[in-house]
Amino acid sequence: MKKKKVISFGMLIVAFVFFCNPNINIIDFLPDCIACLLIAWGISKVSDLCDYLAEAKHAFYTLFWINLSKGPALLLLLSIVGANQNEATMWLLFAFCYAVAECVFGIRAFSQLFDGLAYLGERNDGGDFIFTLTTKNGKPRRFEGLMRFTSVFIIVKAVCCTLPEFVYISSTDEITNLGYTMLRFRPLLIAFGVIVSLTFGIIWFVKMCRYVAHVAKHKEFWQNMSEKYEQEVLPKRGLFIMRYTRVFAIIITAALAFSVNLYIDEYSILPDFISAILFFAAACVIGKYVGGSRALKVSSALYFITAVVTFVTMLLFKTDCFSGFGYYYRNVVANDDAAGLYTVYAVSNAIMNAAFLAVMFSLASLMMRIVRAHTGINTVTGVSNSSRPLERVYNSRINRMRAMSVITALIGVLYFYFMVYYDRVALRNGAYTYMPQYEIVWMVDFVVSTIFAIHSSNIVNDLAGEVAYKYKYE
Repeated sequence: MKKKKVISFGMLIVAFVFFCNPNINIIDFLPDCIACLLIAWGISKVSDLCDYLAEAKHAFYTLFWINLSKGPALLLLLSIVGANQNEATMWLLFAFCYAVAECVFGIRAFSQLFDGLAYLGERNDGGDFIFTLTTKNGKPRRFEGLMRFTSVFIIVKAVCCTLPEFVYISSTDEITNLGYTMLRFRPLLIAFGVIVSLTFGIIWFVKMCRYVAHVAKHKEFWQNMSEKYEQEVLPKRGLFIMRYTRVFAIIITAALAFSVNLYIDEYSILPDFISAILFFAAACVIGKYVGGSRALKVSSALYFITAVVTFVTMLLFKTDCFSGFGYYYRNVVANDDAAGLYTVYAVSNAIMNAAFLAVMFSLASLMMRIVRAHTGINTVTGVSNSSRPLERVYNSRINRMRAMSVITALIGVLYFYFMVYYDRVALRNGAYTYMPQYEIVWMVDFVVSTIFAIHSSNIVNDLAGEVAYKYKYE
């Protein structure tokens, strides 16, 4: 039988392709977050054989979240600069902050990767080739040079995407035209930075590929590592239960965050259909080790369908079939067409909230299955810090989560009822305008859904902690 590979060299090469490309400000055309994920996944199995590689994997996950945050940061940046051109220096602020973060965490992640590989080779006989690349004048040459060049490349990449933005500081000069003259050179400076960064990136990519090819050709060593993985790691079923439960908790936390009711200018900023997708993904993750995930999958699918319908009806109400003209809540009491569209919108929202309740009740049932199957249900110690058995502790906490989900869904439905109540106010010219009676209701809806999301995420993360408490010493 063919042994499973403990390290994916192909995945590492693809990751290096994503990582070697230059950035323009915080715009990353080949996202480094994908590279971080690929590296973490590529060394995931072998990290179970070496604690230093496990630290490297966690470091790349940290770098992944930093790079992933560039997406919403870019949207925020564009909204700030688009609203006020005088805030163009925000390009420099964002670029500088991300450049520093990528330097600090990027150098740390790659240093831990190299150190982990070196330790793996030293710990296992025949692994000297990992930290000995070639021979020069009959003497082995270690890979410290590759480590140093990796650090240099990360710094150069960060500098090249930041320096062109400093022209925005000079553009604030109101006495002379020097600042505006410098601003004209920004495209040229960006092009120069891209060329320099890309040159270093290509050289680094070639060096890393040579190193990977050098390490990968020692197949006997990696076959021995595969055998060691199957003998020492695979029998530890609790280890994988602990990890999958942690991933389950992270996905559920993200799903709850997207379920928060946040309306800005009467638009839903956090789409509920994303929450539905995340709930479905969480069910798929944990389904291998806990029964009862099918109910969460089905309810999540229904939640997704109703959330998409609600989102579309919102756009129809706000944009009038995407023609650029839409309605506000205050138009409902004065316009029959607006009232008709709003009725469809409100009904679909009520159905969506019913589907959301089905998801939360399915999730609650699944969480109780995890408590019974993968925690010490008769113990009185652990993350819960309670003197009662864990099954009783989580039964009461999950029941509160169910009750809070009902309250959250109910307020989400009533929001559409109260927001259309307006007082007609006469103006001096004889016309009328409409003023909301219950404008504060949007804040109540947001606060209640936020409290529910935080409370529920605390429960699921504490549950993951209880599972880890049981299995981490297995």
